[in-house]
Amino acid sequence: MGSGENFELMAEDRFIKRSMPGLSLHAPARNYPADLVAEVERLESVLDARRSELRALQEGLREFKARYAQIVGRRLAELSEIERAIRTAEKRRLGIADAPGAESDETVTEDGADESDLEPLPAKAALRKLFWAIARMFHPDHAANEHEAQRRHSIMAEASRAYREGDAASLHTLLGDEELQSFCASGHGVSAVEDLNGRVLRLQEELRTIEFGIKRIRQDGLYRLKLSVEEAAGQGRDALDEMAQRIDRQISKARRRLEHLS
Repeated sequence: MGSGENFELMAEDRFIKRSMPGLSLHAPARNYPADLVAEVERLESVLDARRSELRALQEGLREFKARYAQIVGRRLAELSEIERAIRTAEKRRLGIADAPGAESDETVTEDGADESDLEPLPAKAALRKLFWAIARMFHPDHAANEHEAQRRHSIMAEASRAYREGDAASLHTLLGDEELQSFCASGHGVSAVEDLNGRVLRLQEELRTIEFGIKRIRQDGLYRLKLSVEEAAGQGRDALDEMAQRIDRQISKARRRLEHLS
């Protein structure tokens, strides 16, 4: 190969490196610090375990919600309708008319059940206010660098899910989680072994998101009810069936009241 051809190849190599800085024609040998390699392995192991835990929690809660809706929820809905009819009949007897479009904000509660499980979803305006408060604090546009933007994006994704589902509890948790706020703004530096450190950061970000998902489920009112039902089952009792029987008695009593008013 002549010197002219060699010079042209060198020039082309320099052009490629300038145009595509992420591309290396000769991959350098890297000796990563042992503690950094160990940290990646540890995080991957923890992440696998926490993913499995989150999936198990989600599946268990979905199954319990379906059972709760079938055994308790439909009875509460029936009782709520009867109570609404009673209020209407009482107002009619007293000559009081409802204002057009008026809706009662009273909520039927079952004796012995956690009232927080039976509360109606908050008004859309209240959810919107919570969501925008989180957006002002965590929006990716406020990030100082790409790593922080990724953290903020994962938080906003969770906030969007909570807003869509009317999950005010998760929105409140996000807004008041000081540890999350601190984590979001951490990690501005770049290590000499950037690719492996980047892997550590990505694993930490994913782990933090999964940890929040686990925390959210464990704070859910129906999840706490699920635990109490499981504890009762260990004592040989069917707590949901007991709740259903109490609601059935309330329904019978309410029906008699409605028949009397009618």
